[in-house]
Amino acid sequence: MHSTSVAIIGGGVSGLGAAYYLWQTVQRSGRPLHIRLYEQKNQLGGNADTVVVQLGELQTGAGQAVPYFRWADLGVNDVNLTAYQRLKAVMEQIGFLDNMKPLQDTESYASSDLRVALTDDKYLSDGVTDPAFNLAAADQGRLALLIQVVHRTALNTLSEFEQQAQDRLDYTVGRFFQDCLDDPQALLSKAAQELKIKLDWADPAMAARLQRVRDEIYYPRISAMYFTDDQGPAGMPLQAPFEYYRVQEGGNEAPDRRYFDHGSQTWLEALAAFLLAQNGPQFRFELVTGAAATVRVAQPGQAMVHVGEKAIPADWVVMATHADDALKDLSFGDTLHQYGQQIKSILGSVRYTRSYAVAHTHATRLPANRALWRTYNIHVRDAGDSLFPYRIDYVANLHQNDPLNPRYDRAGLPQFFVSLVDDLNLIPRQHMLDRVLDSASIPAEMLAALPQATRRQLEGILEPSAYRVSDPANDLQQKAWTTFKHNVLDAQCIRAQRAMLGHNQRVAAQLEHGQRPAVPVLFSGGWTHGAGLQEQCLAQAELIAQWLSPLLR
Repeated sequence: MHSTSVAIIGGGVSGLGAAYYLWQTVQRSGRPLHIRLYEQKNQLGGNADTVVVQLGELQTGAGQAVPYFRWADLGVNDVNLTAYQRLKAVMEQIGFLDNMKPLQDTESYASSDLRVALTDDKYLSDGVTDPAFNLAAADQGRLALLIQVVHRTALNTLSEFEQQAQDRLDYTVGRFFQDCLDDPQALLSKAAQELKIKLDWADPAMAARLQRVRDEIYYPRISAMYFTDDQGPAGMPLQAPFEYYRVQEGGNEAPDRRYFDHGSQTWLEALAAFLLAQNGPQFRFELVTGAAATVRVAQPGQAMVHVGEKAIPADWVVMATHADDALKDLSFGDTLHQYGQQIKSILGSVRYTRSYAVAHTHATRLPANRALWRTYNIHVRDAGDSLFPYRIDYVANLHQNDPLNPRYDRAGLPQFFVSLVDDLNLIPRQHMLDRVLDSASIPAEMLAALPQATRRQLEGILEPSAYRVSDPANDLQQKAWTTFKHNVLDAQCIRAQRAMLGHNQRVAAQLEHGQRPAVPVLFSGGWTHGAGLQEQCLAQAELIAQWLSPLLR
């Protein structure tokens, strides 16, 4: 029986997820499938990079001093398992779920001058909340209640657009808040009734309170989202951040927020290992890393994957990469020039930003009052600051939940941080932590738990990547930082998502009717579905398997 060959370009959640769901399809159909997954780096994961840092020496009870090592995720670092049902199911299948550890799901909103200082401690489980800063007590509790109403109203607005099949990408975050300010009762009363929250619409402080909700909570929070528009949240479609909220929150249940113990790459490596273990007569999975693969569709229905001087035919190709990488790596023959131009026009309309993730000990990034420190620390703009950079600071000790980690829950141990910034100069060089590049110095238990990619770092092998500087003489080369790349989720990107969905669906319809599409290429990757959350990447991967399922019947 002929084995269908599928080439997947990209070794992140989208690419490995597509391979996983195709494996599930083979389990049901029994027809043979051969998957080759190509990843240009020698490590899996797009915005995933786990480093080991040394924070000093730990004094033992015997008077000895031993190096104090910690690991930290730069980039992707946690999920909400209440909302991420696909992710949870995959992790259960591959036996990884126990590696997901609970974290402190708390937030702080503060400006550098401390004119604004609020902590959201709704889910604080280990620690002390100060009523002077607790959001729940701000403005005698009125601010928190108004946030709930505004939030529900925004989600209801999205649902109404969807029910009426309205394309309202012109309805921006700024427009929504202006509507709230123009007529609060008209816009917010329905949500207030649903939540059984009584608001005084005649309160003369209502407008100022709504402005606080906008300027001290939502604008800073949206500006801290990885897909934010660097021109500011006001011009983003309302759909962008609030669809993210809807997916992240997982309904009315309390979040089950977890971090990846010893690094987010561990789960991708576990998924790859699981797929490799399934190899047999009906299913063959090859993982090709360190391979810069390009795809050419020279003639209708004919796809070739080029790796170096090799040209490998593939029945089907799944581009599970960033849109800009797909634009660079995909080419078409003369007979498909017009078709290729349409696809490239879609890919080229997606705009990208790059921010920097840095592990450091620069405590002045956070408020001087440590009672304000939380797991997620969000910057509120100072008066006169016109920029909206992507910036958030994680207190790594809280993110890795030291209170529930006996190994690290010791008074006096140094605090360290992971910050996402738009300028590396915001973190002084002397406060940037170095990547540890010596595997022999790491305790065996810790070393065994780290991702393979991190172990390569510890052997002194820094991956060549467009995301990092490559000049060995550069003083940043061995610092614990990386570049965090993500598409901007603006109206143009959402239109590109819809256009590429149309392409995928047309190709799938041809396949369903027994036809051979001229371009046997489907598109996945975080940019293709919503905000590119891991759950949304898996949703797109599941669709890829459904679209290709006629091949395996």
